[in-house]
Amino acid sequence: MKKIILAVVLAAGGALTAMAESYNYLNIVGATTQSVARTTIKKITFDGTNAVVTTTAGATVTAPLATLSQLSFSDTALGVGSIEEQRPLSFQNGCIVASGRGTLQLYNTGGQLMRQLTVGSERGELNLSDLPHGIYIARFGRQTLKFIY
Repeated sequence: MKKIILAVVLAAGGALTAMAESYNYLNIVGATTQSVARTTIKKITFDGTNAVVTTTAGATVTAPLATLSQLSFSDTALGVGSIEEQRPLSFQNGCIVASGRGTLQLYNTGGQLMRQLTVGSERGELNLSDLPHGIYIARFGRQTLKFIY
C-alpha cells in the first residue's frame, strides 16, 4: 500500500511543490516526530527503505518507511529538530539573513517598505548599515521577524 501512495506522491510532484510553498515545515511522523523548516529543504528522496530529507546545509533526516505514518507540510512544527538552520529568517551582524527562495521585505514601524530583496538562491542578505537605528519588521514568506537595530 505504501508503494502505491508513494507512486501517487511522486507523480503529483509539481502540484505538491506549489502547495508546499505556502507552509513553513515538513513534519515527519514515524517512530519519532521531526520537523524541518521548508525553506531549508534541498531535496526529499526515497532509497527503498527510508525517506531521506536533505537540507541546504547538507544535514539529513532519515525516516524508515516501515514506521512512517505521516509526511506532511504544515504551518506549525510537530517535532523539535536539532538542525541548526531551522530559522529561515534571522538578524545576524547587522544584516537580515533569509534562507531559501522568496521575497525578503523590510518595513519600519510606520509600515513603510524600506528594502526588498528577491532571494533566488539558497541564501540572501540585506545589509542594514545605512539605515537609521530603530524598530524594524522583516518578512520572508510566512515568516516575520521583529527586531531592534
